Amino acid sequence: MTPPAAPRSAQPVAQPQTQPTSNFASVGFDVATGDADRFTQSVIDLAAGCTPITLDEDDVVCLRQKDNGGQIWIGFRKTGEAYEFITANPGFVGKSEFPVRVEGVQSDPQLAPFEHRLEVTFSEFGMPLLVELADPREAARFRGLAVPVDLTLDVTAFTFNPEIFEDEAAFLEAQKRLGDDVAYAPDYFIPSGLFGDVTSSRATFGGEILEAERVTTKDGSSHWRTLVRIKGGGTINVVFDDIWPELDPKPGHLISGAFWLSAQVPEAG
Repeated sequence: MTPPAAPRSAQPVAQPQTQPTSNFASVGFDVATGDADRFTQSVIDLAAGCTPITLDEDDVVCLRQKDNGGQIWIGFRKTGEAYEFITANPGFVGKSEFPVRVEGVQSDPQLAPFEHRLEVTFSEFGMPLLVELADPREAARFRGLAVPVDLTLDVTAFTFNPEIFEDEAAFLEAQKRLGDDVAYAPDYFIPSGLFGDVTSSRATFGGEILEAERVTTKDGSSHWRTLVRIKGGGTINVVFDDIWPELDPKPGHLISGAFWLSAQVPEAG
């Protein structure tokens, strides 16, 4: 059964009002942002004709995937004879190899069973981090863990405004110009989503670009895909829109910024 055009979501849709792009555009999906009604309708239009994936008796998700690996996961809840749009999240299937220890899984009750976050630690420092699960079905694997599970995730970092530096010297010079009391190393990593009263799947980090390409899909949309080596071992896909002509990432460059993290889970592990 295909979900019909749904009534407007009862959930408020928080989208950035001042950003010129979105996480959806960063993987090739034309989703209207800045207005909740337009956002909802554009997402529902993308869901038209998809084959729904059942999560439980009342909840389904629709998955749209582009040939570049970009995804959009759209959640609907059955209310009477119709399906109501609840939430939508981007995802990406890339080349990242990010070794972690999964400690558990969590979800906001208002967005379950559509959105889940893995509680993980990584690197030899045992750094804690939250990463969003792209596929909500994967959450069942990590509920009620008796012992932590070691996995290598495919993690993608979405960003609106990355900074790119030709080399370490350029990065350090930029740090000096800021004049802050604390200067970051080129490979810094801060699990910024764990700070404050409300936690999130966010991090602020820098790393070396190993691969960089402007990806164009069959439908003509394009964006940047980079593979970045990070502190503590492992790599992360970093994706961003190509609307900034001054950004021209290349292997060997350094990238720095604030990111939202989404993870694909391997089939075995």
